[in-house]
Amino acid sequence: MLVQTLDAVSRIDYPNFECVVVINNTPDPALWEPVEAHCRTLGERFKFLRVDKLDGYKAGALRLALAHTAPDAEIIGSIDADYVVEPDWLKDLVPLFADPSVGFVQAPQDHRDGDRSVMHCAMNAEYAGFFDIGMVQRNEVNAIVMHGTMILIRRAALEAVGNWATDTIVEDSDLGLAILEHGYIAHYTNHRYGHGLLPDTFDAYKRQRQRWAYGGFQLLRKHWRRLLPRVEGLSREQKREYGIGWLNWLGSDSIGVVVALLNIIWVPIVAFANIAVPDRILTLPIIATFTVSVIHFVTLYRLRVRVSPGQMLGAVCAAMAVQWTVARAVGMGIINESVPFLRTAKGGGTRKGPDFPAFWEAVIAVLLLVGALTLVMTNYKQVHEINIFALVLVVQSLPFIAAVMLATIEGTRFNSFAYWRAVETKAAALLPQRQVMQQVIAEPPKLPAENRIEAAQ
Repeated sequence: MLVQTLDAVSRIDYPNFECVVVINNTPDPALWEPVEAHCRTLGERFKFLRVDKLDGYKAGALRLALAHTAPDAEIIGSIDADYVVEPDWLKDLVPLFADPSVGFVQAPQDHRDGDRSVMHCAMNAEYAGFFDIGMVQRNEVNAIVMHGTMILIRRAALEAVGNWATDTIVEDSDLGLAILEHGYIAHYTNHRYGHGLLPDTFDAYKRQRQRWAYGGFQLLRKHWRRLLPRVEGLSREQKREYGIGWLNWLGSDSIGVVVALLNIIWVPIVAFANIAVPDRILTLPIIATFTVSVIHFVTLYRLRVRVSPGQMLGAVCAAMAVQWTVARAVGMGIINESVPFLRTAKGGGTRKGPDFPAFWEAVIAVLLLVGALTLVMTNYKQVHEINIFALVLVVQSLPFIAAVMLATIEGTRFNSFAYWRAVETKAAALLPQRQVMQQVIAEPPKLPAENRIEAAQ
């Protein structure tokens, strides 16, 4: 995987660049020796560094790379080990730094293995929504989020804010926000200049989202004072985007899970104590919010994201499937100030995860559905508030059901495009016969004249 990345870097169409490769905390020679040998074959532009027991996770590796970067390098690019970059990446984007106020330029993340399985296709479509919708919107007010790959940074800005910070596990977003707080401008291009790999498994997908969500909570804790009125650094529009962004992502998922758990506790009280739920306060707002969210999601995807309706449906499932993961990460952020950096398993050489990575989601989904069924069966007086409350429980179960579905199909034939193509082929073979039968039903065959007379008699 890393050799593919290095080969792509060697093909970059730019006259003056170097590539610093850092292998940290990887003691197995079978993993790093081939990379070192390949760097030698690519020439003097490629510097290989290996260090064990390096603190600071990825931020520590980036700080080490910067220390070994040529002193006259003005622009620092960072790409993940799985990203195959396009040859014109630097040629197209480095000229933007002719404006001395530009601090960094971000290109989107994208992936080259979205056709690997149905689950990977859904994950890829979900990622695309953030880059084609959210980042484009935030770019309008100079409030984009820096992420750790396909990024170009002005070295002077990087050093002005104190380098990559090691006190969070999202060193990229932390650095980008710090650069914006120092008054620099950031640019975002929606053109894909590189393609990486998706998480290998659903468990890896959840682990990556857990790191992002927990890191987002760390950033909120670290930078919230910068969002207050009359505090210099960020503009009003930037404060709005970051504040609402954190509230919408971290807050909505967490509140959704908390309300679902509270409603599970409330079910026996409603079912067996004959206490109705005020529908205008506790039920209808949840249904309305869910409806508006789905319409909003579908509308923006149809306008901004180049995916098919099936891929859009997969994106909805993938987005809902991590609600419990995000809420759990926020809960961990409230309790713990720091957790270890979780590496996202990519490239196929992964160790086996849990037997069923959506266990707790399955438990909550079952409790919600059983609660809804209990309410309907015990509602002898047909109190409409209770029926609406049961409907709310079904709606609240959907994110947990989505997680169970993705975890269930993983490793089965239903996760294979080949299986669905075979089903489509069989359906197409039966289609002409079905059309003939429908035509026979719609227009019965005309009998000969003598037979029609006999039939009339």
